[in-house]
Amino acid sequence: MTKKSLLATLLLTALVAAACQTGATTSTVAGNGPASTQAPATTVIEGRLLELIDCSSASEDVIIVCEAYDLIQQHYVDDVDDATLAAAAAQGLAALDGATSSEPLACPLPSEAFATACELAAEEAETSTEAAVAMVEGLAMFALDANSTYLDPQALALLREEQGGSIQGIGALVSPEDRTLEEGDRQCSVISETCRIYIVSTIEGAPAEGAGLQRDDVIVAVDGESIVGWTVDEVTATVRGPAGTDVTLTIERQGETFDVTITRAAVTIPVIASEMFGDVGYIRLSIFNETADEQLRDALTKLLGQGAEILVIDLRNNPGGLLETAINITSFFLPRGEVVVTEGPEGDRVYRVTGDTVVPEEVEVIVVVNKGSASASEVVTAVLQEQGRVTVVGENTFGKNTVQQRYALSNGGAFKLTVARWLTPGGLDFGGSGLDPDITLEIDPGLDPATLVELVLAAR
Repeated sequence: MTKKSLLATLLLTALVAAACQTGATTSTVAGNGPASTQAPATTVIEGRLLELIDCSSASEDVIIVCEAYDLIQQHYVDDVDDATLAAAAAQGLAALDGATSSEPLACPLPSEAFATACELAAEEAETSTEAAVAMVEGLAMFALDANSTYLDPQALALLREEQGGSIQGIGALVSPEDRTLEEGDRQCSVISETCRIYIVSTIEGAPAEGAGLQRDDVIVAVDGESIVGWTVDEVTATVRGPAGTDVTLTIERQGETFDVTITRAAVTIPVIASEMFGDVGYIRLSIFNETADEQLRDALTKLLGQGAEILVIDLRNNPGGLLETAINITSFFLPRGEVVVTEGPEGDRVYRVTGDTVVPEEVEVIVVVNKGSASASEVVTAVLQEQGRVTVVGENTFGKNTVQQRYALSNGGAFKLTVARWLTPGGLDFGGSGLDPDITLEIDPGLDPATLVELVLAAR
């Protein structure tokens, strides 16, 4: 079985879902649920026949409820009781518009606690399939943390497109946050009056940049429709679309609201940019995807070959990516030791450097971060800072300290589940609060690399 563990949750709009991942692909789950010897039970709810079925005999169109339940029981980072899970499934069903169909409805019972949710399904869902999807969405949104989510087949396809490095959309990095919370993790997954989608940055040359979107702009509507009540994935799927088509975003900026129409385009997600300034090598790493470590190795080798005595590694607005990539990149700078420790229901796991060092110890390294630096970016920065290998300059980072695993479901979608929390080898946990830089420095996001390098060197 191969897996992908995700360490980030920012989105690149186009919108790109950011994540740090271990492994290669998703895994399909059997989804048998708890054993039961009871035969299917039937009842009538407001004149509609409802069949309550055991997970072991659930049909293909509803088995995803059992699969999601099993995944939570086996892998979720925290214990969640059946009553909470059933109530969350009911909340997902309550979000539907109400049933007009009188056709019989089949509803699986992962546990007896779900019986009340199934009764609600008969009142709210048009079909058994619609009920099952709503229940799984409810489990993710209302019983688990904000980083756990259900990906329908369309959302999963978008995510795979992002991981391929090219997308069609507007090209903006965004973060769904509840900024009314004064402390703790502000990340959220369902848009509300307090859970809002903020622009973190735009991809250089992408339509969002050309349209003038700015950091801390809030998306409040898409094509004239309020996004309150939408999941982040629903916003993502709606904003993205074929190159050459238009999407109108309603933006709130400093108390004022206005519409901006943006023509979507093919957007290449940048990975590496590098340049020499005297004896200083500058590298901007934008995402920790499957090729980022090899691209960074090539850039480091080239700059060191050109005589770089100082390296400035720019991780601003880097939302994360593959955990394996983060481990490999840390190993380029540390010859020995641990990178990160994850704590989860299956026990603690320690990840060590690979021994594949690229940067000599005498080369000075400066890492530049900001609020948009998340997950894998924080893993690398934290351990290098803790080991005294780098000087960290910029703003507090995002504060993402959980690991997600993506599992395939029978309907072609996937369930992304938080399976662990991570700490630095020294025990530092900055989930929610972010990583403190060694030198706090406000950096204009529009600075060119030469000016950035000059500013950072002067501040150290």
